[in-house]
Amino acid sequence: METQHIKPLVRRNGLTLIWAGGLITSLMLLLLWLLVEGPVLPAYILLLLSGMMITLIGWFKLNEPPISLSLCQHSLHYHHKYGGWALRWHNIQRIDQPRIHVGWDLQPLPYIGFKIKQYDEFLTLITPRLAVHLLTEQRPVLLHALHNEQLHGQPVHTNDPLQGIDWLEESHFCSPQGLHYDGALAMLAQRMIRMRHLLGYDLLIPVGSLDREPDDFLKLLRQYRQEAIVSPLPSSEPHAQ
Repeated sequence: METQHIKPLVRRNGLTLIWAGGLITSLMLLLLWLLVEGPVLPAYILLLLSGMMITLIGWFKLNEPPISLSLCQHSLHYHHKYGGWALRWHNIQRIDQPRIHVGWDLQPLPYIGFKIKQYDEFLTLITPRLAVHLLTEQRPVLLHALHNEQLHGQPVHTNDPLQGIDWLEESHFCSPQGLHYDGALAMLAQRMIRMRHLLGYDLLIPVGSLDREPDDFLKLLRQYRQEAIVSPLPSSEPHAQ
């Protein structure tokens, strides 16, 4: 299958917002300068702040990578402004949208989840800098899932590290294959174990990184994964972009 590069929805209209916000801000500054000796209506200040906020939102949008995902024949690459990671399709056990209990219903989270087979193949292809940011970005959703599962009555054992809200991941990790990790990579591995415990997945990609609806994107991912299962693996390893 041909390589597909995914342009995230989160970047859309970024330039338009910057132009619109800049125009509003400039007009309000000019108006306030002309009215320097006259009464300043609160609406002028509100419009000025709104223009600045719109400009800031547009800047944040354009600060995201122009390509969020690359789907190759034998691997999936995730591009982040702080680095990237790669997964072979053969190392992915399950792909779906994670769900949590809300009352008696299961509500989908705005993420695509990946349950992987071997951590080593993933941990050796991610930079510590990105690992630190993933720990920060994914902590709120993990705490949210923990809170909802406990409210739903999921049993929590006394020796379960998930029972506390203020827990921190350990900075040492030994994989089932015997490889040892320290620092941010070890903490990320511990976080992945907790994510699997609560949500059933090790890694999450926000739906804002996609270019279509989650269900349609899941079909595309599964199509690539199925194609890779019946195709031979290349001799070289994938590298995070």
